[in-house]
Amino acid sequence: MVLGEKLWEEKGKVTGVSVKSVGSEGVNMEQTFVSEFKGFGRFPSGRNMGTLNVVVRPDGLSSGTAQGMCTMQNGDMAVWKCLAFGKTEAGKDKSIAVIQMMTGSQKLSWMNSLLVVYESIGDMKTMEFSGTGYEWK
Repeated sequence: MVLGEKLWEEKGKVTGVSVKSVGSEGVNMEQTFVSEFKGFGRFPSGRNMGTLNVVVRPDGLSSGTAQGMCTMQNGDMAVWKCLAFGKTEAGKDKSIAVIQMMTGSQKLSWMNSLLVVYESIGDMKTMEFSGTGYEWK
């Protein structure tokens, strides 16, 4: 995998959790979150919010999809969707995701062909997380 430039660093908090179902495949949950991100290079800084639908298996592995929207400091907006995989180790949720972004902003139109590899780690006790997005080439 070839990663390009670092696009952003993010810090956020899970604001809500809903258990949708429990079964032999694991726990199916919906998590809502908000975050602040600092952009690098041409990627602007701003705020993010979204929803993650995830299944956490009994062995600690997880997979899910998420979607949300970013509001940039200059007022421009972008929406995003992602596919994520993760694992729980020592009370930390580590995950990797591929994100596709979409926007109607002329200034940010370059994001419409952008694929992002996103790596994050979350603390199950505080419900806080941090992550970094990189351009995928």
